[in-house]
Amino acid sequence: MKILLFTTGGTIGSSFDGDRINVRADGKSAVVDRYQAEHGDVQLDIKCPLNILSERVSCGDLNILAQALLEAELSRYDGVIVTAGSDTLAYLAGFVGLLLGGCPIPVMIVAANKILTAPDSNGYENFCCAAELIRQGVGGVYVPYRNSGGTMYVHSATELRQAELSEDFFSLHGAYGVFENGVLREQRPYIAQHIPAVFGKERLPRISDSVLLLHPYPMQDYARISAHGVRAVLHTLYHSATLDSGAAADFIRSLGDVPFFIASIRAGQKPYATTKEIIEAGAVPLYDISPECAYMKLLLACAQDELSIREFMEDNQPSP
Repeated sequence: MKILLFTTGGTIGSSFDGDRINVRADGKSAVVDRYQAEHGDVQLDIKCPLNILSERVSCGDLNILAQALLEAELSRYDGVIVTAGSDTLAYLAGFVGLLLGGCPIPVMIVAANKILTAPDSNGYENFCCAAELIRQGVGGVYVPYRNSGGTMYVHSATELRQAELSEDFFSLHGAYGVFENGVLREQRPYIAQHIPAVFGKERLPRISDSVLLLHPYPMQDYARISAHGVRAVLHTLYHSATLDSGAAADFIRSLGDVPFFIASIRAGQKPYATTKEIIEAGAVPLYDISPECAYMKLLLACAQDELSIREFMEDNQPSP
């Protein structure tokens, strides 16, 4: 079996550096050394486009990673693994899932809750699960991740939600499956977000700091928020898909031609009055997409000029 491995740093590529945890200067990961020692029948072709702590990721870093992914000769391999940091895992998983959604071979994004030398690190187990899913030819783009309870979940990459004050990860509509005793038990149909067929090795994205991401909180004062120089705004919602429509509507109207997207709303969901009011004010609803994936999709929408930003974002969207 032949796997193309992209390492980007993160906890899975880190070790103790004095009194702190940091990425290894050589860009290598202990998980790779251990796996190669224990699985001599697997060939890992390793590329290291990035070597950063994931919370430091920049637009330039995303452009470098996109170039590495889109220029790779994937047909030579049985599968792809991308190692990533857990702090921004949901964002990077969405990014990889969108770019490689049409890839004919399995793609896995692997992270770790703790550095590999920690006795309760899940990094090696996650990596082994990814490699085994590739061996079994499980098509799609996934994140295998063992939560603290011991269950190895397999998530659709574009549905992963960001972990908050926890080491556990969950999906927008629930995990795709559970991997146990070498067997993947599917829990629900595979769902993946897509983007228009714009990018490739001859047309790389040009990602820039062009998107304003906002999160709701009580008494939010939009007068303090500047959208100067942005090409689009994405506003996440409360769990009932709501916002303070009185305050938000004025802000939306002040944007002029800058599109204002809201995520996420479940298709078929009965909207609250406040939701209807912000849509009537000009907000563009994005249905059944995680806020993290919506943000990465919007960055990609602004990184091309073949389609309008709204056309790009509404491609393959379900009906309201």
